[in-house]
Amino acid sequence: MVTIKDIAREAGVSPSTVSRVLSGKAKISPETTKRVMEAIERLGYIPNASAKSLVMKKAYSIGLFMPRRLEQTLTSTFFDQVVSGICSYINNTEYEIVLTIVPPEKEKENLERLIKSRKVDGFILLTSRINDYAIKYLRSIKFPFVLIGSPDRDKDYVNWVDNDNKRAGFDATEYLIKLGHTQIGFLGGMENLVLTQDRLSGYKSALNKYKLPIESQYIMFTEFDEQSSYEKAKEMLMLKNRPTAIVCIDEVVAYAAIKACKELELKVGYDVSVIGFNESIFSKLSSPRLTTVNTNIFYLGYYAAEMLIKELEEPYKTYKRLIVEHSIVDGETCRAI
Repeated sequence: MVTIKDIAREAGVSPSTVSRVLSGKAKISPETTKRVMEAIERLGYIPNASAKSLVMKKAYSIGLFMPRRLEQTLTSTFFDQVVSGICSYINNTEYEIVLTIVPPEKEKENLERLIKSRKVDGFILLTSRINDYAIKYLRSIKFPFVLIGSPDRDKDYVNWVDNDNKRAGFDATEYLIKLGHTQIGFLGGMENLVLTQDRLSGYKSALNKYKLPIESQYIMFTEFDEQSSYEKAKEMLMLKNRPTAIVCIDEVVAYAAIKACKELELKVGYDVSVIGFNESIFSKLSSPRLTTVNTNIFYLGYYAAEMLIKELEEPYKTYKRLIVEHSIVDGETCRAI
């Protein structure tokens, strides 16, 4: 394997000069730089990432951090799309990705360990919660990060990328109202998620606009897994005066609601209309085809990665926020009544 010492001998310079040329930060004469680069090309040298990180005092890695149980993450259509977007941008940089999915009770120790070990230069946080520990901790130590989702407070002092989830919740509910539905359920995710609260707020705003009552029995919360979502959907559909339509916060939740409908012998799109969020390939291939809100998850990940890398390479004094547009995609799970 070719080393920096080999390059130094070939170019007739010291190993420290080669290191300084590779770092790109030191003032080296054009003639010396040319000699070193020609020697690198002749010998086919590939810089070692660890060596470079020592020279630059950077890990050249970014952490994707998600405090959530693994079974809730791997069944989510959000996770694979957002990571695809992140990788699409990062693959064109010198950085690598360190993925960390931990149960919430191990969040603190894992986050602090990653920072103390200097394994990452910054984080992309894949979720936003009320009183979020990760956000508060990273802000307190001034460690670079970008949030996918909006913070519940201090929105002007955090770098974040998100949809307008209040508007998205409003639009999904209004879509059902315009189809004639007046008894509309809301099946949300965990109550401590900013995403859940924002979409719930939009749902309530739409009901208020059209002077429809907000029924507490029609609002339920679930984990992002099929079983708990199915159980909550079934509970809602078994109400004496069940809703005729349900706004589901995620595709997994929507498909669980469809499963509950089928078990209760309710025809989806006729007896009960269902609208979900986070369009994926499954929305298009499912039967009936899911009516959903496309939140452009890929671009949430892509722009978050772009924002973080720019922050690491050229730190700004101002914080950045970006809203990614959403749109409703008509399917076969909603109909007029």
